[in-house]
Amino acid sequence: MALLRFFARWLAQTKFGQKSLTRPDGLSILKQQPGTRVYVGLVLLAVSCLISLPALAFLGYLSIISNKPMIIVVGGPLVFLLVHIMFGVGVYLAGRNYAMEVLHWVTRRFLQKYA
Repeated sequence: MALLRFFARWLAQTKFGQKSLTRPDGLSILKQQPGTRVYVGLVLLAVSCLISLPALAFLGYLSIISNKPMIIVVGGPLVFLLVHIMFGVGVYLAGRNYAMEVLHWVTRRFLQKYA
């Protein structure tokens, strides 16, 4: 608990913490109707999270059943790369403004509780 209070006091002194405390309360950006680009970005984020572990598990299963360990050795990093590319494109399409609005809101709530 003391560590959280120390971190909150430090964060309140930074420019980001001060900006978070002076912003109006609420998530006003979520009240606006998002465009198609944001929806595509959110779908890509969800799909990248949903396919990552099942795809790796399936490749591991295939490599064990077929007794060919190269399936997971080659396929594992490829799936890992594909999932990260999908996640990055999803973040880019969803937009920075959503992430920053939520981050400021979370910071404000944290500082109000612990500072």
